[in-house]
Amino acid sequence: MRIDMERQIESEKLKNQKDEADRLERIRREEAAIKKRQAEFSALEKKLAIVLPLVNEGNLIARELKRDVVFNTKMIRVMNDSQNLMDARTEVVVRVENWEEGYYYQWDGEKFQNRLFMMRDQLNNYFEDGQIPQLDKEHDPFWDPNEPMLVGTSFLSLKNLSYMVENKMSCKILSSEGAKGIRGTVNLGYWPCASNGVDEPEDDVFCDEPHELVGKAVHFKVDINDAEDLPADLCKNSFVSYSLKYEPDTVYETEKCDGLNQKPSFNYGKVHSVDCVSDYIIDYFQSSSIGFQVWAEPQLEKKGGKINRAAASNPKKVVTPRNEKPKPTPTVKKGDDNNNNKTETKEVIVTEKAGGSSCCSMF
Repeated sequence: MRIDMERQIESEKLKNQKDEADRLERIRREEAAIKKRQAEFSALEKKLAIVLPLVNEGNLIARELKRDVVFNTKMIRVMNDSQNLMDARTEVVVRVENWEEGYYYQWDGEKFQNRLFMMRDQLNNYFEDGQIPQLDKEHDPFWDPNEPMLVGTSFLSLKNLSYMVENKMSCKILSSEGAKGIRGTVNLGYWPCASNGVDEPEDDVFCDEPHELVGKAVHFKVDINDAEDLPADLCKNSFVSYSLKYEPDTVYETEKCDGLNQKPSFNYGKVHSVDCVSDYIIDYFQSSSIGFQVWAEPQLEKKGGKINRAAASNPKKVVTPRNEKPKPTPTVKKGDDNNNNKTETKEVIVTEKAGGSSCCSMF
């Protein structure tokens, strides 16, 4: 009886020690997460303190040069190689709404600052000779070609594949933007097959335990059928790309679905083969997912046509009486701020298109 009581007391003691160790570890992780967030916020504040005045200056220069281009500050979440949204970092970018071309694009802080130097040179030339610069696109600091942007990423677990079972579903397209972080769905899946991608797989690959596949050859086909409810301003010439962890240097892509289409069809199928399954492959199947990235070219909603830069007026000359000193010609200074050029903070994706306003959207 006494021995049983001692064993029970010792068991409770060990359990309490384990619970205490778990509690301390949980506190340590929470404190580390808090410190990481504080450091991230501090770094963001420094970046915004630099970028926001430059965005205001860029908008002032664009208006002075009669350019129908608007700059907005935006914060986005960028995932690392693990594709884990919880480990994503926040980056400050500049969204450029080019109403002359009818689409938008994003620049990182360094690229925007480089372009701003070129814009200042154009403004100085304008003040010197009174003529708005006429540049080709390759030398225009406001212009960039329309290139695909990431709509979002859908994840499909590979765990079924370790048991040679198919997995087909309608996956949400996840993004730091969109309503509740969702920007549509994509219908896709995979299924085990023979090497020709048509017949059923060999009987010897069907197993009760995943590690029974070690040393065998397996084949599976990835299907990407179509997508639905893509953003109206990001659905032109859409396509899907993905890669497999054991083929890090290879990216697979569907054909582009030409034109504006919020419900594009891809009708993509690709057979993938593993000639000799290893423990690494089994662990990959058991614990990982395929990240399917949806891409499209951005577009802006139409508004009253392109601006007529050729008909833009020259700078006004100020005539003053002899007794008065002429007022200095206004120039754009770094960090210039006025009532018509305030920076607003919003928690929406589509920023205001009021001329010259700059907006910071946090996701």
